[in-house]
Amino acid sequence: MLHLRRYKKVFFLILIAAALSFTVNVTVHNRSLFGMLEHPVIFVVKPVQEAFSWISHRIRETVSSVSQLFYLKRENETLKEQVNELLEYKHKFLEYSEENARLRRMLDFKEKNTQYNMVAAEVIGREPGNWFNVIIINKGSKNGITENMAVVTERGLVGYTIDVGDDWAKVLMLLDNRMSVSAMIQRTRDNGILKGNIAPAPPGYAKLVFLPADAHIVKGDVVISSGLGGIVPKGILIGEVVEVKKESDNLTQYAIVKPAVDFQKLEEVFVIKSQRTLPGGE
Repeated sequence: MLHLRRYKKVFFLILIAAALSFTVNVTVHNRSLFGMLEHPVIFVVKPVQEAFSWISHRIRETVSSVSQLFYLKRENETLKEQVNELLEYKHKFLEYSEENARLRRMLDFKEKNTQYNMVAAEVIGREPGNWFNVIIINKGSKNGITENMAVVTERGLVGYTIDVGDDWAKVLMLLDNRMSVSAMIQRTRDNGILKGNIAPAPPGYAKLVFLPADAHIVKGDVVISSGLGGIVPKGILIGEVVEVKKESDNLTQYAIVKPAVDFQKLEEVFVIKSQRTLPGGE
């Protein structure tokens, strides 16, 4: 039984060897026959290979696109964070630059007006309902501030204090209709009283009244404080004349004045506590 199985294996091996020998012999000596068999096979297999190749290429492209998409998304998020940081730095830089410019102007004003004993203060609030008329500053009686002290900026007169706490004070500004300041035309030296925003002055303008009827006042004339009344020192810039008209009684005339200070943009001010007597002064 064992011999029979062994013979079967030997016979099977001989058969395989003979088949391979025949195939090699046919392939070597009959290439045309092999070519005839090869062409139909290639014809059948080629579309399948092309299809598999196309699918494989698309899969690689898709995988690459997805990977690239995730990479671009991460890169885009990183760039957005960097842009936001740069914008924040830009805003801070612009704010610091503007603040530095304002403080330099204030310092220059203080150095040029050594005749005044002034204290700097920040605007910390505005009274509701009086947005352009009353501001609150962060200095008060602890800093030597009392009522009826003139408040200025490097641009000109803001108003004067009307109420004072330990570390705060309220300032009545020029546009309030309760405001009354002695003023004069710088060129002609004609005196009058500056009132707040009263008719016929349009919003944002003040009215200079009780000017002499024969005073030759023209548009563009500069208005300054006259020093009369004891609240605002003489010579503080108030604004500029934009219109001059006779009063109805023809005994006096008035001028519409555009203030030099932009009351909507006040951030820092000076409170004039007193006026020093300079050598050679009056």
